[in-house]
Amino acid sequence: MKLDYRLVIIIIAALFIAEHTMFKTEPTIDDVVVVVDKKVGEVEKKIQEVVRDTIYIKVEVPGKIKPQKKQIVVDSLYKAKYEEAIERNDSLAAKNLFLESIALDEFKGTLINNKDIKIDGEFTTRGKLLEYSIDYKIKTDTIKYTPEIVYRYPRASLVYGLGLTLPADNGLNYPLVIQGVVGFQNKNGSIFTVGFNSNNTISVGYQKTFKLYK
Repeated sequence: MKLDYRLVIIIIAALFIAEHTMFKTEPTIDDVVVVVDKKVGEVEKKIQEVVRDTIYIKVEVPGKIKPQKKQIVVDSLYKAKYEEAIERNDSLAAKNLFLESIALDEFKGTLINNKDIKIDGEFTTRGKLLEYSIDYKIKTDTIKYTPEIVYRYPRASLVYGLGLTLPADNGLNYPLVIQGVVGFQNKNGSIFTVGFNSNNTISVGYQKTFKLYK
């Protein structure tokens, strides 16, 4: 049985290509762990300036015979206006001041807005919201992810190689032709080549590569 050298060359080439592509092992990719440090901050805002005054009122306490004193902090300006209305016997003004002090009010807006965090909030108060203070803490966090390997063609690559031209029919008296090829490949996978063979002929070629799998 006569050995077909063309088949042998084709099998060797196929095994070489398979070994360098399909059976190539991928590199091990380790997970990346990123630790975000905690951040703390404080925001204070005065919506309306107020002067505080401390007074005592009498309240009924279960289990006590006599009313007990209770200390409360009030707006001194409203307190003065209310006392003035009482002295003038202006019941309407006194009533209006009282109703203003217990009126439901809503505040809606951005409470914190800095490089670390933004907090929007909404409050419902009995009376006006005069000021607020917010302490915040962004807890330490750990982010874990697995990087993905991205394969790209370089902007330009040198391509070179050696080829053999064999007759398709063993009966043909066609000499073996050896050809050297040189060229370049761009980032789009297009290959342009120029070749020179043992028959003293020059060839010009174009090939295109496509990604079959990662």
